Amino acid sequence: MQPPLEHWDLELKYRLLFPALSRLPRYIAYRAASLYGKLECAKQKQMAEQIAHQMSRALPGEAEAQYRQWTNYFYAMQQREILDTWYYPQLRTVEQVAKTIQVKNFEQVLEARRDGRPMILTGAHLGRFWMLGVTTAAYGIATGALARDDEGQNTWNLPEPEFRYRRLKLSRLRTCYRGEFLMPGASNMRPLLEALRKQPVAILLDVPYTKGSAGLVAVPFFGQQAFFPEGTVKLAKKTGALIQPFCVEEHRHGLILNFLPAHEVGTLSADESMALLVADIEGRIRSNPGRWWQWPALQMFWGEV
Repeated sequence: MQPPLEHWDLELKYRLLFPALSRLPRYIAYRAASLYGKLECAKQKQMAEQIAHQMSRALPGEAEAQYRQWTNYFYAMQQREILDTWYYPQLRTVEQVAKTIQVKNFEQVLEARRDGRPMILTGAHLGRFWMLGVTTAAYGIATGALARDDEGQNTWNLPEPEFRYRRLKLSRLRTCYRGEFLMPGASNMRPLLEALRKQPVAILLDVPYTKGSAGLVAVPFFGQQAFFPEGTVKLAKKTGALIQPFCVEEHRHGLILNFLPAHEVGTLSADESMALLVADIEGRIRSNPGRWWQWPALQMFWGEV
């Protein structure tokens, strides 16, 4: 049992601070969340330095001030994404979503759905990526997702306040997405195939696995060989699904959900398909390195740990 005052800062954050911020005008609330992120960056100095170091390995030649700027953005963005949790219940209709989220190239998604194509919505841990299914569901397309967090048990041994927050977040996302949330793994393959027949499913490609894990393919990533799971490509081949990349970009007045050119697996090998998808992810990371959540795991992608 945890001592009563352990993780008091997380208790304060999730029980009082962020719920209170969500009652302020939205612009002020997100500015305050960004400021909190900068404080977190200063507080977690060792981790912040590690993230900046990983950025410098992948993107050498920049001034130290640039890596610090990207790292500050990284921490501020994470807090804005956390604050989103308290706004999800207010993003259920087109009118509610359109106030803060602009959608680009949505017609190609609607056309694929009209044709009855299974669809895998692929992204990366870039920016406030969960807004994908919140938006598509508001526009009438229920969306499922693979999610590694488990509402039922604390799989990752998180501090209790963090686990309660993750459970709240996942519960609200399930309601907004209006589709099935599944844990990844071979035991969930049949439910995943059934879900794909009914609705698009969002799968993030940049989830790190230990080198040597089953089902990984080696592709170029920031100038080195990196290892990514090929399951998404195999799933597309098995079901005939269209792979539809997306990105969620931040700007001063809200977010832009942009659907990028779709990817047909066709006769390409898993290695070739993954290389194309990962190259696209790398390009989007390069455009704004601070918005990629997985910098602390870069060594895992490169097979160093």
